[in-house]
Amino acid sequence: MNDKRRLIKSNRNLLIFLSVLSVLLTVYSMPASHKEKYSYTVGKPWTYNVLIAPFSFSVEKSDRVWQAEADSVRASFAPYFSRNAAVGENALAQFDKFYADSLSKVVWEDSYRALRRRLEKVYRDGIISAADEEILSGKELFRTYEGNTSVFVQTASIRNVRDAYRYVTDAEVYVYDRYMLLEHNLEDFIQPNLQYDATLSEADLAAQLNEISHFRGMVVADQKIIDQGEIVDEEKSLIIKSYLDIVNEKSQSKQFQLLTWTGRSVFVVLSFLVLFVYLCLYRMDDIESRSILYFLFGSITLFTVGVGFYCQYSNWSILLFPCSMLAIMLRIFLDSRTAFTGYMVFILCTSLIVSMPYEYVLLQLMAGLTGIYTLKELSQRSQILRTCLLIFVSYSLVWIALQMTQLEDIRAIDPWMFLFFALNCVVILLVYPLLFVIEKLFGFTSNVTLIELSNINNPLLRELAEKAPGTFQHSMQVSTLAAEAATRIKANPALVRTAALYHDIGKMESAPFFTENQGGVNPHDKLTPQESAHIIIGHVEKGLELADKYGLPQSIRGFIASHHGKGVARYFYIKYAQAHPGQEPDEKDFSYPGPNPYSKETAILMMADAVEAASRSLKEHTEESIGELVDKIIDTQVEEGYFKDCPINSLEIKRVKETFKEKLRTMYHTRISYPEFTGGLHRKTE
Repeated sequence: MNDKRRLIKSNRNLLIFLSVLSVLLTVYSMPASHKEKYSYTVGKPWTYNVLIAPFSFSVEKSDRVWQAEADSVRASFAPYFSRNAAVGENALAQFDKFYADSLSKVVWEDSYRALRRRLEKVYRDGIISAADEEILSGKELFRTYEGNTSVFVQTASIRNVRDAYRYVTDAEVYVYDRYMLLEHNLEDFIQPNLQYDATLSEADLAAQLNEISHFRGMVVADQKIIDQGEIVDEEKSLIIKSYLDIVNEKSQSKQFQLLTWTGRSVFVVLSFLVLFVYLCLYRMDDIESRSILYFLFGSITLFTVGVGFYCQYSNWSILLFPCSMLAIMLRIFLDSRTAFTGYMVFILCTSLIVSMPYEYVLLQLMAGLTGIYTLKELSQRSQILRTCLLIFVSYSLVWIALQMTQLEDIRAIDPWMFLFFALNCVVILLVYPLLFVIEKLFGFTSNVTLIELSNINNPLLRELAEKAPGTFQHSMQVSTLAAEAATRIKANPALVRTAALYHDIGKMESAPFFTENQGGVNPHDKLTPQESAHIIIGHVEKGLELADKYGLPQSIRGFIASHHGKGVARYFYIKYAQAHPGQEPDEKDFSYPGPNPYSKETAILMMADAVEAASRSLKEHTEESIGELVDKIIDTQVEEGYFKDCPINSLEIKRVKETFKEKLRTMYHTRISYPEFTGGLHRKTE
């Protein structure tokens, strides 16, 4: 008893450690910043709850609208050109000098003056280079500046070098002078006096673009943004986007981060505290098993962390994540209440980080309950498929019901959601191959494995039937008795049924030494009581060796070790005492190694094994003899303290005895004794 207390105390410390570790990993896996995620489509109804602005904010323009305004500014922008007056002055001075030196000798003065007037005009209007001409393509205006003064100029009023030359040479001069001028290089006096200023132009354009407002209006605090079921038009879409951008920006602040992490931590601690208290109050037997604690907290934490990373790095809907797979896994290896409590902790923790948490909790809660209560006893692969189909139906019905409360037209329901539900259920089917991995990692035994082991064509059972047919028949009878009793007291009938088939496999190597396999010759007659006891007791150790050899689960090995508990091979103990009067036998030579039964199932098997074996020795299988035998054997086991370490109570033991009596009467076809009629047989005649 002290060992059990020390185990519970140690495992309770482990429970505290696992709870703290699960909380830390769960909080750590949550996204660093809180991001509101809504999935909506312009032209479709808003499927979430009414959205109210918690603060005032500006409504941003759409990228398309802002880009259109920016393109309009670029199209109407007048670039800057610097005007260099010195270029024109120098050109005119050189032209005057050229005329005085040589040109005056070949052309009239009137022609010279006409040319000079044209030359002055082109410099006054402006001359640009061919490269700069491309910049003004499509522009009506541009700006010229000298010093700090700038003016707008019509693009059509300026000329490039080629056009300026044509304009100058088109002056009204004498015909003879025109021929003479062609022999002189007048283009040397025509140079660009306007030059594009890229720095000033780009700076001014950037300033004008910055002046374009990114906002188109305001939403004040407590104003309704959009109601449930309302159609999301382009205007509403812009408002929602602006709101989400502001919320996500605010979530980056240190104060917001501190509040978020604190709130999450408190909520997750409270959620796991519920599981902790539940285990301490209602599932002390689970606390005694470290494998169950590792599996329970490990699976919940693994799925919670998985949802955290999924929300953080995936843009897919959370409804694609197979949350209900956790409920199915917990239910297969644990009871319904523990599975539901653990699953609820997972749903509550993950609801903090998913979009539409209200819908998420309802959908996953109904799907999880469907998975838990449709898998009361997994025995066939088809049950997994059926459960997945029911989960799909559950998802679909809940989603339709939610949408009917939010939409004005049932035809507005998004059909893609049903595809998500279907894909979710397909992923859940992977739980079946995971069962094998979980069994190996945590030492569990699922009902599927138990059913496979209970097949009498199993190599080990077939070998038992060949080498020890009597023991095999005994095991079959014990299996029937134990399974019926387990069902009556709500224990695990599949486990005890399978364990009963293997509990005596250690008898195969020395089958003739056991009564049920003997054919008239008793080999114990040639052995001492100690030798006989050693052989009889040894079948437990040899059974464990065979269990290891054939890879039987730990749960089955526990039945092999405990089906005689720490009892004494009483027949040989008494035989030794009779042969050595006055000498106290050493109980160690005649005692089984144990342990005593530690669960309802192991206790049932011990009772069924003893009762079935003893029932074979009855001379008459009457209702009275069977009842007395069952009461005597089980009451003796209770008095000797075999069941002190297992959670079976007196009422359950009473029900087990009643079950054994009923089943044994059926097995041996007992009939009531009819009183004899000593008088004559009279028949009433008409």
